[in-house]
Amino acid sequence: MKKNYAANGTPDGISIESRADSPESGSRALRLPDIAILQNLNQADYAVQIQALELIRTKRIYTNSALFAAPKGFCVLIAQDAAGPPLNKHLVWFTQIDHLFMSHYHDPDDGFVNLEAASEWIEDDRSSSSSVVRKSVVLRPTRSFERTFTEADVQHLLRQSKTVTVTAEVECYLQNIIVFLRLHRAVDGGITPRATQYFSALIKCLAPLHGLEFVTPSLVDLAARKIYPHRIVQTAPGRERSLQYGSHLAAVRAYLEGMSAEAIVENVLESVETPL
Repeated sequence: MKKNYAANGTPDGISIESRADSPESGSRALRLPDIAILQNLNQADYAVQIQALELIRTKRIYTNSALFAAPKGFCVLIAQDAAGPPLNKHLVWFTQIDHLFMSHYHDPDDGFVNLEAASEWIEDDRSSSSSVVRKSVVLRPTRSFERTFTEADVQHLLRQSKTVTVTAEVECYLQNIIVFLRLHRAVDGGITPRATQYFSALIKCLAPLHGLEFVTPSLVDLAARKIYPHRIVQTAPGRERSLQYGSHLAAVRAYLEGMSAEAIVENVLESVETPL
């Protein structure tokens, strides 16, 4: 997040605090940062979630005294604990959640390479968890980091993504994945037209990141794992369609038990024939 602004969630809503030092900054004081990081949004009040996801949809947010507009290329990152509660049920059901481009789950077993400098402090903190008095530790970066991607790099990748080749076989593979997801017994919704648009856009963006000028089936699989898990609305046992043809509710409940959105995507990828 830029230094000029901070976005904070409160029980009354999201407040945007401008840190411009002088009124001469003019319209710049009414602009949001290029990137907003919303941590633990799933634990925020319902009204806060509404405002945050409305910001994603409209690229603007209202306060009591001003309107803050997002810049071109505005990006919102929502970071939350997988073990915590999901986003509000009303937001998940075909509404604002569909405007979240993609999702990613980081397994703790994969490690946290960017926290290596703090690993010693973390272990010390855990070992002294039973202490009554705990010393406050302030982590300071030992060295500065350069940007991994500059604005020129982003623009270059954007231009490359527009020239990526998608063959008819790969396009058919993508469409088959969408059809299989919509017809999956454990899916009650979430495979929306907007998701299809994002699916097609992501495969073209992944190709230049992997140094390719064309889309491969493996990139389609990777994109499916990023686009659909947070969108899929899982079927309740009483709504599973095979009940209309004589299936027993207990058998359906056993089939759906433990089924996750990630497992549904993997099941579909295993079922759809991959083009050679």
